[in-house]
Amino acid sequence: MEQIYMLERAAGASAGKEARGLPTGRPAKLNATTRAGAAQRIKDGAIPDQVAAELGVSRSTLYRELRKNRKSASYEG
Repeated sequence: MEQIYMLERAAGASAGKEARGLPTGRPAKLNATTRAGAAQRIKDGAIPDQVAAELGVSRSTLYRELRKNRKSASYEG
């Protein structure tokens, strides 16, 4: 019973945030500037494992964030 109430409260909170125009879900690890900088460093020859370690994220997170950077760059042009 309590689990049902918990799910209802979570859904209500999420709907309320969306109605107010606030972001929902977990915040992104890297912002757009950091993503672009990481992409440029890798393009210049840096090793992705080192870039990820310096940013404090895993290699898979770095690659996932770089995919976001590629998608946003393709929509701008």
